[in-house]
Formats: sequence, C-alpha cells, structure tokens
Amino acid sequence: MKEDEDRVDEEAAEGEALSTREKIIRAALEVFADKGLHGATVVEIAKAAGITGGALYRYFDSKEEIFLAVVDAHTATMQALDLVRELMPELEPKTALKFIARGMFLFVYSDWDFIRMVIGESVKNPEAARPFLDKVLNPSRDFVRECMELWKEKGLLKEEVDPVLATSAFLGMMGYLLIEKDIFKYQDLEGAELTDLVDRYISMFLEGILT
Repeated sequence: MKEDEDRVDEEAAEGEALSTREKIIRAALEVFADKGLHGATVVEIAKAAGITGGALYRYFDSKEEIFLAVVDAHTATMQALDLVRELMPELEPKTALKFIARGMFLFVYSDWDFIRMVIGESVKNPEAARPFLDKVLNPSRDFVRECMELWKEKGLLKEEVDPVLATSAFLGMMGYLLIEKDIFKYQDLEGAELTDLVDRYISMFLEGILT
C-alpha cells in the first residue's frame, strides 16, 4: 500500500512539473515574440508564467534553453510529413502539393506568435533561428525536393525542369501568397477562400512543370 501511495505521489509530481514546464514555454513564446531572444529576460518570462525566477531555473538553465524548447514544441507538426512520405509513390503531384501547401498554412495559422518570434530572430539574430531552420524549414524543403525528384524520375516533369529550382519556386510561391493575403492583406485577395487560392496557384504551377 505504501509503495502504491509513493508511486501516485511521484506521478503527481511529474505531472505538475510537466504542467509548469509547459506554462513556461507558452509564456516564453509570447515574450520572445514581442521582445526577441536578446530583448527578453528570464524575469519577464517567469512573471508571464506566473512563477518566480528561482522556480524557472528548476526547469531551464538559461533563456537560450527555453528558446530551444519553444522551437522543439512546435516541430511536432512536421511529423505529418513522415506519414505522407510513405504515400508519395501513390499520390498524384496535385494531391501531394495540396497537402504540403495546406500543411504550411495550417502550421503558420496554428500559432502566429511562434512565426513572429522566428521571423524577428531571423532578421536580428540568424544564428538563434538556426534550430527552426534545421528542424522545420529544411525538412519541409527536403520533402518537397524529394517529391520533385521522384516525379522527375517517373518522367512527369518536363525535361528542362530542375527539381531543386522547382522546389524553391513552389515554396516561394506559397510563402508569397501568405504574405499577400494575411500580412499585407491585398484587397484583390480579400474574401477569397484560402483553399481555393491554393488550388488555383498549384494548378498554374503544375502547368509550367508537368509534361
């Protein structure tokens, strides 16, 4: 009986620790998004999380470690790419690119503070944003390139199409669509459904690269 009680107490303590750690990560995201890595302080992060600075140091040794934890917490979305990678040989190019494009927008819309944080650090301190590049952007780019190379091997792409350049063109096109629609809010895109825009952009893109 005593052993069972001890085990319950240990599990409760672990759950509380996890909850506090998650609170710190969520609070840090807001602080980093507003002030950047260098502008943020551990005291501000602790205050936003509702704990003391001393309590925060029980979970993280530095704000740099917290920053990495924030990035890690937002890379789970990329696991979906592994699932689709297995289906790639069976997917038509339009279906595959639709999935990739919608996944990109879902990732962005799911947490705008995270995107703000990454963009800010990329401009002010590119090295600090390196974990995001390594864990999110590079895997995404590699996945699209693998798709293009597979379609090239199957003879689906025009002979003159370079898979690497086609990858950059596709990702750049989707990125600029996001900027036009949701950052600059161009009037000619107002009211347009995102899924419809993505479908039309992909159709135009494929007309240029498919045989």
